Amino acid sequence: MNVKNLSVDSQTGVYFAGMPQLAYQGLSENWLLKECGHRHWMGLASLSGKRQPDFCDLNGNKSYAAFTAVRITSAKLHEVVENQRFSISSQVSKAGQARYYSSHQLISGSDVSHIEMLSTFVFRREAGNNQTVSRANFINPNISEPESEASELMQQVKIIRTEVWDKYLGVLRSSKSTLKEIEFSPCPNNDFNGANFLYFASFQAFIDRAEWAWFNAKDLPSISDRHMFFYGNINVGDKLKIRLCAINNNAKFITHWCEIYGNGLKIADVFTRKQRI
Repeated sequence: MNVKNLSVDSQTGVYFAGMPQLAYQGLSENWLLKECGHRHWMGLASLSGKRQPDFCDLNGNKSYAAFTAVRITSAKLHEVVENQRFSISSQVSKAGQARYYSSHQLISGSDVSHIEMLSTFVFRREAGNNQTVSRANFINPNISEPESEASELMQQVKIIRTEVWDKYLGVLRSSKSTLKEIEFSPCPNNDFNGANFLYFASFQAFIDRAEWAWFNAKDLPSISDRHMFFYGNINVGDKLKIRLCAINNNAKFITHWCEIYGNGLKIADVFTRKQRI
């Protein structure tokens, strides 16, 4: 993997808000995550001087970029309406050995929403088994210090994963308890991607489905912030358990922390803040 540049700015994409891009309440968060994930993936190809994103590590293992963290902040997705034009601009940069960071700005009118993504390259030690994923072995001679935003997000991943945090998005770790749980089997035709991994964007959809099942909120608050930290994956046929660990509910926001488990192991922490509109 020969990296020619340390960062790349993708061409700003201009979009038309039609049915594929929209959800019940403005721009689809799920569509947005998939689109930004695709822009991240294509940015990796540009950084590597490739015409298409096709990667193998030094041992010839087919490798993919697995997201370790995704953050949406200051979102105003509910402001995007049918037939409206909006744009997404992206920048992808190196963040260390086989690690990459991307930042995306969604601009619709005067509203700007921010999406950040951190990924690392991985491969399967055992074909077809997503629970044998390991970090891929790349040698990149042009590694620089990560950008400040990437460094901050990488540090946040470490803090959340090792559970040394006290308060995050207004949620106290000391208040953790099992408030609610839901268990289900993800659908291979909807929740897994073309590389046969449980797709990162599906985690957002799982949390929203669980939230709707638990609360059935009539006021339908709109996403403001979503911070997702990923630790593992599952195979087709495996069950997932979503556990609501803490929640803050007031007149302006509903904020909650959920853990996602697969085969008894925690594979994600998801912090969500939604604004009542």
